[in-house]
Amino acid sequence: MTPDQKIATLARSQHGVVTRPQARDAGLSSSGVDRRLRSGYFRSVYPGVFTLGGVPSSHLQGLMAAVLSAGVGAVASHRSAAGLLGILPWPRQMHVATRRRRWSPKPFVVHRSTDLVPDQTMVLRCVPTTGPARTIVDLGAAVGRRTVALAFDKALRDRLVTLERVAEVIDDVARQGRTGVGTARALLEIRLEWRGDTESPLEDLFRQLLADAGLPMPMAQHPVRDRLGVVVARLDFAYPERRLGIELDGFRFHSDPKTFADDRVRQNAVLSSGYRLLRYTARDLRDTPQRVVAEVARSLTELPVNGSVG
Repeated sequence: MTPDQKIATLARSQHGVVTRPQARDAGLSSSGVDRRLRSGYFRSVYPGVFTLGGVPSSHLQGLMAAVLSAGVGAVASHRSAAGLLGILPWPRQMHVATRRRRWSPKPFVVHRSTDLVPDQTMVLRCVPTTGPARTIVDLGAAVGRRTVALAFDKALRDRLVTLERVAEVIDDVARQGRTGVGTARALLEIRLEWRGDTESPLEDLFRQLLADAGLPMPMAQHPVRDRLGVVVARLDFAYPERRLGIELDGFRFHSDPKTFADDRVRQNAVLSSGYRLLRYTARDLRDTPQRVVAEVARSLTELPVNGSVG
């Protein structure tokens, strides 16, 4: 296999990116690398980092180039890791973590991370990156609490992390002055008190509103049974001891007449089972969260505790 063939094979595994040391390891001399740069076979991205001419650019290519530019052991991190994991949208600016003490200025964010260990990293879509739990902890240093919460809940819902694993990473990296840990720890403590898994970002947002207001956590995805024990509905949230159900309607709710009719049958079955039902839309949670929280709190106060739950 010729040096160019070796380089092409390596580039395919790195989204079209190679480094000067990799090209030399493949058998090219420094002058050979320079000739390929002049001819356009290589296109310089960062000093010592190239893409192969004709390979289309992409988020993954740009991120791989940034990671390779930061040196051996560097990984995608923070918002970039969250984008790669699919728990947040791709960021405009790339983030990379490295253990190196010094680096030349980069057109992306470089985080020095001396506590980064192998079991907190992974390779995803061929790009070295912090793992889900470490990414959640790191995000607190780069974005607001609400964004960390959304990423945390998406990772839990996609089964990328467990609460126990996040707790382990927090214990590993926690130290005085370590940014981000406080946010992750506070969110973890709240989620340890939650009851059941959610199924959408809208449900995550609702539960976070209740947590921020200090209200008790409802059961998520709670089955409601009739007098014969048959499940007649599954509520987004419920306080079964209070016979209070809560439903959240996304933007596709009532999208057709059949959905509308089926929902009315389901709602009547819930009411016939002795539940009071509160309904909120995404706009309610976004525009009038204080009203939503106040109504839930008032309902919990008004409704007596029921000995039988279901």
